[in-house]
Amino acid sequence: MFILLVASTDSPETLETVHNLTQATVSRGHRVIVFFMSQSTRLLGSDRDSPYLPDLSEQGVRLLACRTSVLETGLAPKGALMKEAELSSLGELVGLMADADRALFLG
Repeated sequence: MFILLVASTDSPETLETVHNLTQATVSRGHRVIVFFMSQSTRLLGSDRDSPYLPDLSEQGVRLLACRTSVLETGLAPKGALMKEAELSSLGELVGLMADADRALFLG
């Protein structure tokens, strides 16, 4: 099963929820992609000291950041995102939503 998580806030609770839901889903053998948009792209900042997201990436979870949101939140300079994050777009989000078996919006 393919699960899509879409985060939109940068609260610590959002990060914890993303981590816990993803861990539970991956442990059951499902594929997970997390799409960060709006303020949640700040969670992908290279200056963040969180073990959660790199750990998820090591388990094969794709961490996608909306390009427009990255620009709007000031994370645009090269190297401002953690190395595990990939730039993406709302267009790709639409495609992912069409392909996902389940989509969950957080925040």
